Amino acid sequence: MLVKKTIESAEISAAIESMADAIAAAHPKADNLVLAGIANGGIILCSLLENALAKRLGSSIPKAVIDISFHRDDIGQHPITKEVQATHMATDPEDSTIILVDDVLFSGRTVRAAIAEVLTIGRPYQVELAVLVDRGNRRLPFAANYAGLVEETTPEQKVEVRLDPHSTEKYRIEIIEA
Repeated sequence: MLVKKTIESAEISAAIESMADAIAAAHPKADNLVLAGIANGGIILCSLLENALAKRLGSSIPKAVIDISFHRDDIGQHPITKEVQATHMATDPEDSTIILVDDVLFSGRTVRAAIAEVLTIGRPYQVELAVLVDRGNRRLPFAANYAGLVEETTPEQKVEVRLDPHSTEKYRIEIIEA
């Protein structure tokens, strides 16, 4: 595998801060706001965004974990191989604005599955999407409300995101030729 592009920690940190600024501007009071990290890629990003938002808004934002395992439309082709966390909502989603958080937006299938999982729990007032990397190549009509980075990729390439909740120096994104 050949690494086509590497994005280092400073640019990733700036992208996360930019996302937090945009979310805070759109939701200045954070009333009924829930950050929902899509397992597994969005969980660390969700915590990082919550910390950044707490500084901007002066209060913590309830967090949730969304497990999409049983809503994937490709489960027969790609069985669940990694450890998953069960869905956990910090508050009742009814009448909340839920911001789904994931590391990479690609085809849109993960977003579709996450929305399906949220709707099994309740009916939110609004669902938004925050992603660290929008890599294009959509197959379903989803767009991120908040995107830290936009990278044009081919469907064959992979985007690997590494975030460390304890050290910004360990942040790294690689775009890899398959």
